[in-house]
Amino acid sequence: MSEDGLHDKSWRSLWLSSGAMSVALLGDALIYVVLPVNAETFGVSLAWVGVLLAANRIIRTFTYGMIARLGERIGFRRLCVLASITALTSTAMYGLFQGWAPLLAARIIWGLSYGALVLTTLGYAAADRSRTGTRVGVSRAVEQVGPLLALTAGAWLAGIVGPRDVFFYLALVSTAAVLLAWMLPKSLPRSRAVAAKRSGLIPRPDRLDLLIFWMGFGVDGVFTMTITIMLAGDISVEAAMIWAGLVMSGRRVMEMIVAPLSGHVADRYGVHRPLLLACLLLVVGLALVGFGWLYAGAAAIVLGRGALGTLIPAAVALSATGAVMGPMARNLTWRDIGAAAGPLITGFLLGVTTAEQLHLLVSVVFLAALLWLMASPQWRQLSKRKAR
Repeated sequence: MSEDGLHDKSWRSLWLSSGAMSVALLGDALIYVVLPVNAETFGVSLAWVGVLLAANRIIRTFTYGMIARLGERIGFRRLCVLASITALTSTAMYGLFQGWAPLLAARIIWGLSYGALVLTTLGYAAADRSRTGTRVGVSRAVEQVGPLLALTAGAWLAGIVGPRDVFFYLALVSTAAVLLAWMLPKSLPRSRAVAAKRSGLIPRPDRLDLLIFWMGFGVDGVFTMTITIMLAGDISVEAAMIWAGLVMSGRRVMEMIVAPLSGHVADRYGVHRPLLLACLLLVVGLALVGFGWLYAGAAAIVLGRGALGTLIPAAVALSATGAVMGPMARNLTWRDIGAAAGPLITGFLLGVTTAEQLHLLVSVVFLAALLWLMASPQWRQLSKRKAR
């Protein structure tokens, strides 16, 4: 086959794998909006909401290596098909069952599904080494389409058919992920590039890892879990679900725009300046929410998070002294730990404090993590280098 033909096939695989992941994300995206304000309907307490929203990240933090080895053994096409089926199953379970035990099982199943899907899409994106940055950016943009639809149309549908029945409709749509995965080629070039080596069960973080930990804790944890609750204090629960869905879908739109452009920004300006601006914007956004300026703060958080989702991985790659995959895997692990700890701790702290006070606290801690990074040799190295 000609080189152009191989590139065409490679791009087709990228679109199919990213599309499968995008559709599979429907149920997970909506559960963050629906569950916090409908805990009783699902038969769980508010504390259990935090546990359930954190469970998927906890399980995949410890299973990335195992899933990668499974993919190399059975093939990444089969892994993607299997993960699409289990993702569909977890979405259906949200509507079928009540109580913490079956819902926890559904969240664990989803965590394993996501781990398999993200490794598969990374494998297909990295198949063409000469265009890895562009392909990863395109892949991330495609992956946001499904969650964007879930957070808008899905939140609206939940107000009509009910917070549990809506997941039956999403499960039906999720069958498309299985079909897309089935159309993938049976072989994956250079699949071993996906299986990054990690030192220990939980690798020791550097300062960039701690920065992304607090980003995950504050935005993917505290903000995501409490946005619907804060909105429901002023408007109806149904309207709060819709508005929360719109806020979080705005984050997805930002990631769709920023991801393909992040490589260009790092090439032209260096990654440290846009990284600093995005971090400061996130600090301001968290503080605004803490002081009661919910809508302005949410807008700043969405903008900052959309940029940091690509700028922090770019900074990790630039500051790596050797192979990139190890530091990237470590950074991903600490992001997931933060995003898991956020809702888990928030669910318990809401009984003794307010969501606004939690946002103020996270704002201060994230600023401290940023200043600590800027005082390090790692930051000085970033200021002297540009992406290749």
